[in-house]
Amino acid sequence: MKRKGPLDKYLMAHAEAEVGERIKLSRRYSHVACIPACDEQASLPTTLKTLSEARGANQALVIVVINACDDAEAQIHQANQACAQHLREQAHLAEAPIAEGNFRGMGLVLVNRYSPNRRLPSKRGVGLARKIAADLALAWMEDGSIEQRWIHCTDADVRVPTDYWEQPLKSASEPAALIYPFVHMPEGDALQRKAMAYYEAYLRYYVHGLKQAESPHAYHSIGSLICIDADAYAKVRGFPKRAAGEDFYILNKLAKVGAIETLSGAPLKLEGRFSHRVPFGTGVALAQIREKLAQNLPYEVYNPLIFVALKHWLQALDIASKHADISRFQAALQEVAPPLGPILRRAVERTNSLKPLQNAMESVRGDVLRKRIDDWNDAFRTLKMVHALRDEGLGTVPADEVLKAFMSAAPQASSSEG
Repeated sequence: MKRKGPLDKYLMAHAEAEVGERIKLSRRYSHVACIPACDEQASLPTTLKTLSEARGANQALVIVVINACDDAEAQIHQANQACAQHLREQAHLAEAPIAEGNFRGMGLVLVNRYSPNRRLPSKRGVGLARKIAADLALAWMEDGSIEQRWIHCTDADVRVPTDYWEQPLKSASEPAALIYPFVHMPEGDALQRKAMAYYEAYLRYYVHGLKQAESPHAYHSIGSLICIDADAYAKVRGFPKRAAGEDFYILNKLAKVGAIETLSGAPLKLEGRFSHRVPFGTGVALAQIREKLAQNLPYEVYNPLIFVALKHWLQALDIASKHADISRFQAALQEVAPPLGPILRRAVERTNSLKPLQNAMESVRGDVLRKRIDDWNDAFRTLKMVHALRDEGLGTVPADEVLKAFMSAAPQASSSEG
């Protein structure tokens, strides 16, 4: 009897119902990408077009989950119906919950989570839609219908470069996930474009700050940029079924089972539009920045000293991992000079970080202790520490003071790349 591996176990115990409803694909594919789409009738066709124009697209399958929650506005349900009808006509798709067709030479699967009897539960949204698509991709990999083990995850408002399908294949390591480079497309009026420039610069500034602090979580947590190893996906039990932030949380889990690597190929182009469909993210951040600019109020970002203090915190954790001695850890914190030292120590107290570290040091040693501390001090706790350092005195600073170096640092993409 064949021993069940992590993919089999995941599919049996944790996959969504669509896996049991999946169709037999008409042919074997090399690549797969997953797209959740809600009210995307204006942008999804362009995204699919760029995917179909990337090299290797004739061997690629794109899984689109058109979705909405029951409590969405009527106009969203109408837009989803129109988008699905357009895809059915373009790709010759059957009227079925899961249907396979052909879009400009590329395989296309449409999953119906938009019809009245198939809509998503309230407060699940994009996380569940991503999970449905990725679970199907994983199941078809196990069926032998998809050759490569990378699950590409992107969005319906993205233009991919011509090397999109090829970039993961160039990775020399075996990471749990890959992050594509990106650039936002300038859109709207001057104020919207300025807000987008600020926001993108902030994203790069934050990741740069984490790199300077030597944090292992110095990567962009943007759902449209992610590519996940199939085994790693199964190990972390797939996407969290959240209405927002599912990208941050799955990367947080993936970082505990393998490395997160940033690719160096051509960037994806992301739309820089306003949106209130999720409680946070690019669309909401843009609207907030624009409102500040419209009122002539300064847009503020984390004080760069926060990342200096964060580096001291990580160095103290390294001492804790090496010596399993809470007194040496506390001595390392005491050695941080003012003004950062007192602020850092208050932040440690504010985040209740001492007790779990002490418990870990009393329980295990060596590599096991290092792994436990690294997993404990994950991306979520890193963000909590950043917020604590801000709130304990380092605060924020006007963006113009620190973002200049990042305003023009975005990677460039030629017009031939979508």
